[in-house]
Amino acid sequence: MKSKFNRGRENKVYIGIIVTLGVLLGVFLTSKSWMYDDSAIAQTPYNKSVNGLNQTTLVLRSWEYNPKNQLMEVTIETVHTGTDAAEPTFTFEAKGEESKETYPAKKVYESDNVMVIHIEHVPTEYRVIGLFVTEHRDDKILKQEYKRQLENDSDVATEETDKIKKSDLPKPEDVIIVGDYREIEVNKNLVAKSDKAYQKEAIVTDMERIKQEISTIIDENIPFQEELIATLTKEKTSLKNEMEFETKEEQTETEKEIDKKKNAISSAEEEIEAYKSKVKELKEKYDNREEKLDALLHPERQLAEENHEPKEKKQQQKSKKKHEKHQKQDAKKQDNKEKDQSKKKQQKKENKDVPSGKEGK
Repeated sequence: MKSKFNRGRENKVYIGIIVTLGVLLGVFLTSKSWMYDDSAIAQTPYNKSVNGLNQTTLVLRSWEYNPKNQLMEVTIETVHTGTDAAEPTFTFEAKGEESKETYPAKKVYESDNVMVIHIEHVPTEYRVIGLFVTEHRDDKILKQEYKRQLENDSDVATEETDKIKKSDLPKPEDVIIVGDYREIEVNKNLVAKSDKAYQKEAIVTDMERIKQEISTIIDENIPFQEELIATLTKEKTSLKNEMEFETKEEQTETEKEIDKKKNAISSAEEEIEAYKSKVKELKEKYDNREEKLDALLHPERQLAEENHEPKEKKQQQKSKKKHEKHQKQDAKKQDNKEKDQSKKKQQKKENKDVPSGKEGK
């Protein structure tokens, strides 16, 4: 009886140990979801320039993750800052920081200045992902640069461009854009989309960004400069009033301070004008994007305009030809009229010059 009791106690202890281990394992596996992570955030900043490439400056616009299909979507803006006539191309590779595992990364959309990259099969327990962006410059341009370098080096004979090996050329440069799970947006509706959908998304996002930039300038930047001008003007007036009760030496110093205030006011006024010009430029950019979006969503309108334009052109050409024809006809009539008048005058002259029969007798 005692042996059965002891065995029962032992079983309970084992069960307790197993349950405890199970709970601890569950806590460990789900700690990322609910425990505070005080490690340094390794995220590449959004909407900031990423340098490091030869011809291109990158700007990280968005980074999303769908845990359901383990898909990541990274949107990058490209700004061609180099001198190459042919813009470079890009390749991508994604790696997990802890696991060092490589994930499939491919470009699914590209416009003039936006690239959308998909990273597939990213496990839900990821923490930091590094996206390697490699810039590939045009081989012909690289060969020409290499040839110029050889020509500048007097100790090296000039080679023909077609004889230059690829191994002689500089290796492609790359940068790493880093995504931290705490800064990557979770989007459970994220899926691969059509080119049209990506284009629409890129235009709308750009329009929102332009709108926000205009708002910041009008609501914050310009009022700040105006307030600064008002403060400086008051200080300048106060200094002028104080000069009445100052010595000559003090007045000289005060005049210097007044000049500083004047210069600061002029700088603030110039800043306001620059902001106004920027707002004008941004509004034109916004209108341009709006037209682009309208053409994308309503291609039939653009087609109708294009069809309407040739009709108008044809009508104008027809009217022009008709007008030219009438002008030629009028010119011909006038010419004939002038010829007739000339003949009549000549006839009259000849009649006058010939003596009549009576006069001869």
